[in-house]
Amino acid sequence: MKAIFKYGIVALTIVFLFQACSKEYSYETGKGYSGVAIGTLQDSTGNCQNVFVNGNYTVDSVLNDSNYIVVTVNIISPGKYYIYTDTANGFWFADSSIVLSTGTQNIKLKGYGKPILPVDANFVITFGSSACQFTIPYNTAVIGNYFPTTAGSYWTYNDSQLNDTITTRALSVLANVANTGQTYAVFIDRLGDTSLYRRSGNTYYTYGSLYPDPSVKPVEYAFLKAGVPAGTSWDSPIVSVVVSNQNVKVKYHFTLLGSGLTASYNGNNFTNVIKVQLDIQALVPPAINYATAQTSYFYYAEGIGLIAIEVPGSTTVMPYNSTLTQWHVN
Repeated sequence: MKAIFKYGIVALTIVFLFQACSKEYSYETGKGYSGVAIGTLQDSTGNCQNVFVNGNYTVDSVLNDSNYIVVTVNIISPGKYYIYTDTANGFWFADSSIVLSTGTQNIKLKGYGKPILPVDANFVITFGSSACQFTIPYNTAVIGNYFPTTAGSYWTYNDSQLNDTITTRALSVLANVANTGQTYAVFIDRLGDTSLYRRSGNTYYTYGSLYPDPSVKPVEYAFLKAGVPAGTSWDSPIVSVVVSNQNVKVKYHFTLLGSGLTASYNGNNFTNVIKVQLDIQALVPPAINYATAQTSYFYYAEGIGLIAIEVPGSTTVMPYNSTLTQWHVN
């Protein structure tokens, strides 16, 4: 997937700190280590790291392969590990295997048991001497992945601006951003442009600048929300920029136009597509209301990710489109 907000009157400027390689391990991986892995669930500042929850959790429904959590850990010394939660409301999570390298790792813990009561479940995760807490609300429904970030995945697009194809790859590194306290997947394309993404439940975030000026600090904002009704809208944070010696406020305004759609690009047929409208808006004194400077449309397919960008032409903006032609999601 490409840096999805690169084109038009703004460009994303991504700032990140590379961490050690991040890999996801499960029960079957690795052999040859006899020692016990040493690590922690906390980051370098002592804060608990992200826990991603997948699956539906309803009373008397036995957990299956879709019910799991992904925890971020810092491995100090490789070896055998056992990471687990306590039992809350009749179910729990655990994984044991071997980790082969040090640094930041994403590890999947499989779910067991079944919810007993229609209440929230509060868990404690344990890894060695470290412990962290998280909560799964009752009947949590995390639907399919509309923006995969698994390392080694790639997406190739026909790009009308370049009059060529461009491929974006998900790297096997993570970026920890101090400003947000979050960990992001890192993407890079053949032009060397990088972008940062993360998912929390059914909301997808990116971290970058809303305006192509080094003095404008990057921010985190949601660019996609799955499982919400058509017509749902949300805004990015507001940033202040200087244009022609005037202080101008800029924000991104998103609207989900539809879900469960179908689309066809480059001979490929896509189902379960979400369409999102992005309006780049500016407040220029002495105006008191934001005006839309540019409108773009983004299409995301379940299990694949971004499949198309469409920017209608206007008197100030050249038309632009980018459509998916090849991809591989790990």
